[in-house]
Amino acid sequence: MVEENKDSPQAAVAWMVLAGLCFSATGVFVKLSGEVGVVVWTVIFGRSAVIAVMTYFLSKIQKVSLSFKEPKWLLSRCITGFSAMACYFYAIPLIPLTTAVVLQWTSPLFVALFSGYLIKEKVSPFLFGCIGIAFAGTVLIISPSFDAVEINAIYALASGILSALAYLSIRELRTTASSESVVFWFAVFCIIVSLPLSAKELTTLSSYEIQILLGVGITAGVGQIGMTRAFHAAKAAYIGAFSYSTVVVSWIYGLFIFDEVLSSWDMLGTLLIVGSGIILATTSPKTTNVQAP
Repeated sequence: MVEENKDSPQAAVAWMVLAGLCFSATGVFVKLSGEVGVVVWTVIFGRSAVIAVMTYFLSKIQKVSLSFKEPKWLLSRCITGFSAMACYFYAIPLIPLTTAVVLQWTSPLFVALFSGYLIKEKVSPFLFGCIGIAFAGTVLIISPSFDAVEINAIYALASGILSALAYLSIRELRTTASSESVVFWFAVFCIIVSLPLSAKELTTLSSYEIQILLGVGITAGVGQIGMTRAFHAAKAAYIGAFSYSTVVVSWIYGLFIFDEVLSSWDMLGTLLIVGSGIILATTSPKTTNVQAP
């Protein structure tokens, strides 16, 4: 069963906020995995295995088909999504959680920027002002002194750009594949790619490390379904900005769980990026029944 091609901004916002809350928790578990030395590929495998099982049984309960008709867009979603996840999971243990999340969630702005060119959605010229503000914020986080670059932060930013491309692929799949189908096959793809890279470590995991991986998978699974449903339900440029709920929750987690305090430059850069996203969200038109490109 494939969702009807009808936009619903209210439902999309609700799904995206849920996704943001879950993805914040995922970041916490990924950071914990880094503290105990679990490699990125093992985290990706654990996350994907849990999501594949969750999505499979959810599709059976809801009697939703896992079939798809656009292999080109599904493969695009898988490749860009896997690359984005690898960059993001690598960066999280190495930089403050909020910084990683903010740079990764520049993706909604890149979604808005790319959507007009790649999937032919109408985008307001005002958007480019928001992109400029967000770019200034990104520079403040990555290179506040303009003479040195935080390399680990670059991985998080690369994740944001790659995630934007993945989200646009999801948007293209909205009329030919269910949300569950997109999530399930992405998880299967990640399992296949990450298994050879993580097989050795998988046999030596402690019970605590397994619990962390389960936490990554469960929170990411719910977040993935919420995010996919959100992009099925409204224009990519409109709904992407609401993902910034993740930033606030991640800041709280970083402060109280990991004792992370952001520098003044990081705070200013975060405010510029989040502010531009909020402006985009409040100025994008609410539309209904938008036809597939």
